[in-house]
Amino acid sequence: MFGFNLRLYFVVTQGRLKVTDLNSGKVIESSLQPASHPRTPIGNFEKLEEIFAQAIKEIGGKSFFRPSPVVYLHLLDEIEGGYTQIEVRAFKEAALGGGAREIFMPESRTILTVQQLLAKDFFELDDA
Repeated sequence: MFGFNLRLYFVVTQGRLKVTDLNSGKVIESSLQPASHPRTPIGNFEKLEEIFAQAIKEIGGKSFFRPSPVVYLHLLDEIEGGYTQIEVRAFKEAALGGGAREIFMPESRTILTVQQLLAKDFFELDDA
């Protein structure tokens, strides 16, 4: 398999990013502290985009031709009043800028299973 159906599950919580390859089960974790801010979940958009790009590169392998993955971007942090449309859109744009070809953002307070993600058995955060 050449990774043409690369599907990644990004879980963002408390200044951490956990990325799971839904096909292989490979997991990596990294800090989101360089992109954090005390008043908003994204303090530095460019840094967040770089962190997402690095995670996609690391989990996708070092091949000459690496297709862009489908990303399930799950924001688990409890934000007072919930996420604004601007914050949801910023996370989505950072993932696209980091190399994702399609983004799904589950609205759930619990980690989802591979089956739930692949069947899209979840509600999505709204950025419209």
